[in-house]
Amino acid sequence: MGTGYKIKICGIKDLATLELCVDLQVDYVGLNFSPRSPRAITSDTAEDLLCIRQKSGFPKLVFLFFENTPTEIKTLTEHFQPDLIQLIRGDQFLNPQIWNEFTDTQKLLPAIRIQSKVTNDEDLEPKSNLVILDSYQKDFGGGTGHTFPWEYVTSVKRPFLLAGGINPDNVITALETVRPYGIDVASGVETDGKKDSKKIKTLVQNVRTL
Repeated sequence: MGTGYKIKICGIKDLATLELCVDLQVDYVGLNFSPRSPRAITSDTAEDLLCIRQKSGFPKLVFLFFENTPTEIKTLTEHFQPDLIQLIRGDQFLNPQIWNEFTDTQKLLPAIRIQSKVTNDEDLEPKSNLVILDSYQKDFGGGTGHTFPWEYVTSVKRPFLLAGGINPDNVITALETVRPYGIDVASGVETDGKKDSKKIKTLVQNVRTL
């Protein structure tokens, strides 16, 4: 199984892709509910997808929100009970109460959009066991396909998932350069805006053969 780098595939919208991720034993799968995202799904779609949640080896389930109302977030998370809730630091729709509540229950997977070199791990939500470090694009919570200068995070010691423009072609370089806990991929395994099974398989194979 390689070096044990964790793999998160985010923005899944169809059952075939979700089943592939289960079969490949990826570590995390993300469903996106952000009205800002082309990968946004509805509650009904989530219901359909999660019909296989009881399947053996189902990955940790992450719900992603960006510019959703606190009511939407609470309703969806209470109904589906995801393992982790991905919120983006700087989301203007969030209030401190919901951020702190998910932090206290150890369900928060905070995503931090990196714009400069990280010099102190304490700036990276130390109360959460894991964080996502992503590229910054104005008005987007992630999934834009843009990388950021990896040297900004090479000194980070705490566990994090590297996001932002990771794809099958650059994933090995990214892992060897940054040595993160794992990777978070959305657009990097898509073709024409849809998840590409060949790209997912190649990315997983590249990570696990390091």
